[in-house]
Amino acid sequence: MKLAPHIPIPEKEPVIAKIPEVPMAGLDTLWLQIGGTVCNLTCTHCFISCTPQNHNHPLMTLAQVRQHLEESKHLGIKDYYITGGEVFLNPELLEIYEAILAYGPCTSLTNGMLISKEKAQALAELQARSKNKLHFRVSLDSLDEKENDAIRGRNCFKLALRGMRYLAEAGFPTHLTMVRSWDEDDDPAMETKALAFMREHGVPNPQVKFLPGFLLGELAENEREYHPNERVTEQCFENFPITNLQCSSSRMVTAKGVYVCPILIEEEPARMGDTVEETLRPFPLYHSACYTCRVSGMSCKS
Repeated sequence: MKLAPHIPIPEKEPVIAKIPEVPMAGLDTLWLQIGGTVCNLTCTHCFISCTPQNHNHPLMTLAQVRQHLEESKHLGIKDYYITGGEVFLNPELLEIYEAILAYGPCTSLTNGMLISKEKAQALAELQARSKNKLHFRVSLDSLDEKENDAIRGRNCFKLALRGMRYLAEAGFPTHLTMVRSWDEDDDPAMETKALAFMREHGVPNPQVKFLPGFLLGELAENEREYHPNERVTEQCFENFPITNLQCSSSRMVTAKGVYVCPILIEEEPARMGDTVEETLRPFPLYHSACYTCRVSGMSCKS
C-alpha cells in the first residue's frame, strides 16, 4: 500500500509545537454513520476496524436520524452523506433514505454486496418520488478479483460488481471508490483503467474516487502506525489554506454523538458534542490522520 509522502519537518522544530486549529467556515455537509461500525466484511485495511462483531458505534435508528435532520434544517447544510460499517445492514435504511432526501441530496457509501435487484428497484421508486438526488459510492480495493478478495474476502469482487450493475440498471449515478495502492503520480492512468473497467461491467457515465490509506485500525495493525513526526504543524499551512480541509465545513453524526469527521469516530477527543449545533467551533488538528488529509489534500466527499 502506497502511503502519502512526508512533509519535511526541520530538526529545529520543537518537540511540543502549537497544534493548529481548523475553523468552522460554514457547515455544508452532514455525515451520518447509519451503519455504525457493523460491517459484513473484515477488510485488512479498514481504518475503523469495522467487522460483523464491532458494535462500538451501533446502527443509527430512524428516530435518531430524524432528530439530527430537523436540527440541520437551520444550519445551511447543502448535502448529506451516509456511511458505516455497511449501510445496507440497517433494517430502516429505506425509511432513512426517504427522510434524508426530504432535506437534501444524499450520497451513500457501500461495499455494494447486499444490493439485490429488488432493493435497487425499491430505491428507484423512492428516487422517483423524491425532489433530491440519491447517489452511490461502491468500494473495491483492486480491479483484479484475486487481489481484491485477498483484502476483502471471498466473492466480494463478484458481489460488489453485481450490486453496482443493479444500481446502474435502476438509473443511479455510481462512483467506484478505491484506497490507493499505487503511487499518486499514477492516478491518471489508474483513473482511465478504472473508468474502462466500470463501463465493461455495465455502468454508464462512471466516476472514480481514490482515497489514501489511513494508518488506523486494521491498516495500523497490518502495515504500520503513524510515526511521531507525522503531525500537522502551523508550517504545514503556510502555502495551503487550512479551510481546504473538509473538517472546516462538515461534521459526522453517530449513534453516540457528533464527531469532527468520518475518520476519527473511534477517537474520543474527536467527539465534539451531542448535537450538531454545539460542534460549530474550531477543532485542534491533534491526530496524525489530520496529517494524511493535509499531505494528500483528501476529502471524504465525492
